[in-house]
Amino acid sequence: MPSVEVEPFEMRRVALVMLGSMLCVVSLCAAQGTQEAPSPDAIGPPPLLADQTNLFAAASVAETSGQPAWIVERRACEGCSPRSVGRALFQTTIVNVMYGLANLVRGQVTAKVTPKTWWANMEQGWVWDLDDFTVNQIGHPYQGNNYFNTGRANGLSFYESAAVAAFGSSTWEYFGETNHASLNDFINTTLGGIALGEMFHRVAWLVRDTRATGRGRMWREIGATALDPITGVNRFMRGDASRVTDKPADMVPSNLTAFGTAGVLWRGTEDNAFTASPQAFVEVDAVYGDPDKGHSRTPYDAFAMKLRFGGGSGLSEARVRGRLLGQPLKDGTIQFSVVQSYDFQKNDAYATGSQSFEGAFGFTQNLSSTTRFWMVGWGGLTVLGAIDSLPVGLTEVPEEEETGDAGQGVSEGPRYYDYGPGSDFGVTAIFSRNNRPFATIFYEGRHLYSLDGVRANHFLQRGRVDLLLPLRGAFGVGVTGEYFDRRTFYQDAAATRVKYHYPQVRAYFTGDRNDLGSPLWIFGLLEYESMRSRRTLPHYYAIPRGFKVCHVLLHSRATCSSRAWVRHGKFLGHELNPGAVASLNPKADKLNVLATDLYAANDQTMAAANNNISKLRAD
Repeated sequence: MPSVEVEPFEMRRVALVMLGSMLCVVSLCAAQGTQEAPSPDAIGPPPLLADQTNLFAAASVAETSGQPAWIVERRACEGCSPRSVGRALFQTTIVNVMYGLANLVRGQVTAKVTPKTWWANMEQGWVWDLDDFTVNQIGHPYQGNNYFNTGRANGLSFYESAAVAAFGSSTWEYFGETNHASLNDFINTTLGGIALGEMFHRVAWLVRDTRATGRGRMWREIGATALDPITGVNRFMRGDASRVTDKPADMVPSNLTAFGTAGVLWRGTEDNAFTASPQAFVEVDAVYGDPDKGHSRTPYDAFAMKLRFGGGSGLSEARVRGRLLGQPLKDGTIQFSVVQSYDFQKNDAYATGSQSFEGAFGFTQNLSSTTRFWMVGWGGLTVLGAIDSLPVGLTEVPEEEETGDAGQGVSEGPRYYDYGPGSDFGVTAIFSRNNRPFATIFYEGRHLYSLDGVRANHFLQRGRVDLLLPLRGAFGVGVTGEYFDRRTFYQDAAATRVKYHYPQVRAYFTGDRNDLGSPLWIFGLLEYESMRSRRTLPHYYAIPRGFKVCHVLLHSRATCSSRAWVRHGKFLGHELNPGAVASLNPKADKLNVLATDLYAANDQTMAAANNNISKLRAD
């Protein structure tokens, strides 16, 4: 099945305009970044000069007014990365060069690029490529994650980093390979890279302990670098990997729940018979933040993630759903969210993947003092979806003959899956007791219109019921029944229709940890700090002088917040993650009172000591 090429003469202009637009957007971001210095009014004493015309003037003012070094370094906070658009774009180019060199080492002929191949790609315009399903749906999104995090590693915002991901993807498609620029690669690399990039970036910050020192600190930094290589390498190069600071406030979630499962699954055939042997699997799920509540304009301050290994494929499922916007409605009884989704499923029965955006409405109902019901429904646009597909008349994928004429790295096809846009919708209902789910009902429907591949409409449905039985502590057992239904409507003369049905049953052991202060074994996170004071920075004291209480009692389900912040000697009651938590557990409030008394006694002791020292010096 040959690739579908968009008309070259028309799309040549489109390609030039799109690439020019991306460069223009990034250039505007760079111009804004160099002209606007951080506002010192919100974070410290005012500068001596009010007129700031460029970065050098801002840095000069910061130095003369005695502000901390991190302000001069263009950091949004002491633990944040310094902002540099130019460095982000340069590192994105380096990432492309490294991928190109790796392909050359592997002997891929597509890596032998020249100015002639660059111009040929610009003349041709967009095509649909013939690469393997996993390469396109996993490999390219992961590559895009590295582009995205060159922005995050250099102090850029989420949306600025998204523009960097588009820049890296487009330049790779036109200049990184001799293959013609692929439209499906551009979309998967950009959108998938944004979803995976922000998820990996935030999970890496969970692993880091920026208050620690020594060997333990170094191993945490190395572990975080494995998850987010670009940010990790930048931190080692800048010396941030050993600097003792607080974590950026927006990288500390208001809540964190994660659990792992291990078990076996049985997948049925199209006639609903369970004839296949059991397949082992391991799954990791995590919920970051509070997706079911809160006013939010911070992308991915709440997201859900699922990774499943085994069960028919090395990586059989990957899913990320990140909140871009959150808005409570009707006094908080209903939560509206705008969500970005990345989906990948591949096993021995079917393969599907997508990049999509949805609007979601959810609500929570307390059924009793310990039992809660949460339901969310969503619907939206699938920007690009992929589904395995066979031409009419074929019942299985034929064996491919290796000719080797095109050279390594060149896919000649045929490609047995379709690409196209569509829509999706679904609903999830979760019943929980003492914050532990014991029953989940899930349904999702997706429509895809094939633009490249077999001309057809695909309608996919997936239903699932999970039942969990807690055992002792964080451990439990569970069983899941799942049903995948797929109907394909071919656009041939006979209007052929084909149906596929795949039932599935899973049985497994599970272990979970809830809330930020619990020992979260999946990420190796144990975050607890108490009564910490820092008094060494001159002129600026926007440092927590009180304490942060995370789960004072592991069974109290207390959320995590910060109190008793001092800025220029004034109490602000500043929350660690604004808008994420409304109040502290009463026990934490009592501890705040005790901490205040402790600091008052400490101040009296220090005053008495200083007075004695002064007398001794006078004598």
